[in-house]
Amino acid sequence: MPGRTRPWLVPMIAAALAYAALSYWLTTADGREALGALGPYVPWFYFAQHVGMFVALAAWFGLTLRPGRQALVTRFALLMEEKLSPVGIAYTRRVTLAWSLFCGAIAATSVLLFFRAPLELWSLYANVLTLPLVGAMFLVEGSIRTRACPELARGGVLRGVLRSVRAYWESGARTTAGPR
Repeated sequence: MPGRTRPWLVPMIAAALAYAALSYWLTTADGREALGALGPYVPWFYFAQHVGMFVALAAWFGLTLRPGRQALVTRFALLMEEKLSPVGIAYTRRVTLAWSLFCGAIAATSVLLFFRAPLELWSLYANVLTLPLVGAMFLVEGSIRTRACPELARGGVLRGVLRSVRAYWESGARTTAGPR
């Protein structure tokens, strides 16, 4: 697959950038004015969406850390690997905690900026900076993984993310397929 063009990637990135730009514009004075009477409520909609998504993600990761449960990242790793060593299980459990804390921090920062900073600064954070922060988290975790848990570090960060997504979707197809 190296060198193969992924035709879905460019439209997906373009759509994400267009959504971010529109979201940012709608939280500016000009954008709110263009919406008339609904204008003042637009920032609240985006605020609830942004915070809600990251609180839900923090909970999704965090709830799998309860005693007797399999950590979410451990589940993802087991979709790609037949089994994990005790080091791999411990590592994926710590990564699950890190993602839960990261998502909680994104949500907390969003709340803080929404209520304490100019709306434009919150909008810049929520619509433009959040995605690069998530990407940076993947890169940092990937670089740590190569040293802390080499059994899970084959193929680099991007390949690991793509393998994880593919394994996740394939697992959903296996569990939902069956007689109708």
